[in-house]
Amino acid sequence: MKGIEVYDIGKWRFREDLEVPEPQKGEARIKVLAAGICGTDIHINNGDPSLTHLLRIPFILGHEFCGLVDRLGPETEGPETGTYVSAEMHEWCGDCPACLSGAFHACQNTKIHGLNLDGCFAEYVVVPVRNLVLLPKDLPVKAGAILDPLGNAVHTALKVPPKDKNVAVIGYGPIGAMSVEVLLFEGAKNIWITDVNPKALERARSWVQKKGCQDRVRVLSTAGTEREKTIQSILEDSQGGVDVVLEISGHPNGINDGLKIVRAAGDYVQLGLPSGEVTIHDFGPNIVFKGIRIHAIIGREVFATWEKMLELHQRGFDIAGMVTGEYPIEEFGTALNRFIEGEEQKVVLRMSGTEERDSKKG
Repeated sequence: MKGIEVYDIGKWRFREDLEVPEPQKGEARIKVLAAGICGTDIHINNGDPSLTHLLRIPFILGHEFCGLVDRLGPETEGPETGTYVSAEMHEWCGDCPACLSGAFHACQNTKIHGLNLDGCFAEYVVVPVRNLVLLPKDLPVKAGAILDPLGNAVHTALKVPPKDKNVAVIGYGPIGAMSVEVLLFEGAKNIWITDVNPKALERARSWVQKKGCQDRVRVLSTAGTEREKTIQSILEDSQGGVDVVLEISGHPNGINDGLKIVRAAGDYVQLGLPSGEVTIHDFGPNIVFKGIRIHAIIGREVFATWEKMLELHQRGFDIAGMVTGEYPIEEFGTALNRFIEGEEQKVVLRMSGTEERDSKKG
């Protein structure tokens, strides 16, 4: 089968001779229709040392996808052949304290497809039946392919109900952009978007213009000397600090900025993953004396976040509209480079036959 194989640290290749995987007991083989490229895939491509210890080389890349059930393993009950599905690509152990408390997303023995298990940048992928999520037939393929990252955004944006609240989003990459969409849809009162990247800021401003939400959403740069001006502007406009901060950049400056601009007794939500150690400035004044609540986000709640995403779809939330580029899997290198360079905000790889499935809607 065709697929993208990581064969060494920071090295991948397109292959047409990969072995089609066979599902074992409790597993399902899925014929992949489309798969999304993620920031994690960039880190793997770059040989990021924060991830290399997790990798099981060689392996098939990718952990965002949708597809059709192709075959079940022996003595396994599950959806019938042809059922439209996605899957939670974190496999949990079921035995650790987190799992025993029902927090499967925080499993301390988790294995992740596309890192230490074969992923979905291939024509077929095998996952546990318990991880499958049934998708509605009217959900476009390119929308089904990005539910994994959207789940991160939904988990983050809705950790604190945003309706009628002032919210700051730090970092306008794919997850940040999705989070802002969710906040706006769910009735946030005012939203501040901050970033240091000119392309990200340009995309954010274009999105605000397109949505016509200039009265509710402000886009501000925190690059260089603009950083302190932006912090003061947010503090003034929000009358002392925002109700909720979503920190999605993972950069030390972003983390410290977020702790500054959250109001007393407010909520600080951390999704962004730092690449190294972070020094927190003014710990007492910005955290303790303000009595803020800090929430750490990992993945998607199983399966509450998935259910929330499908509910958003049913209510008219446009998931497919967040995809900016689609490429055949053979053009993975081009798609990856355009994503890295910021020419695309969210990229989907297509397998053969997906256009026909979209036209038939199931």
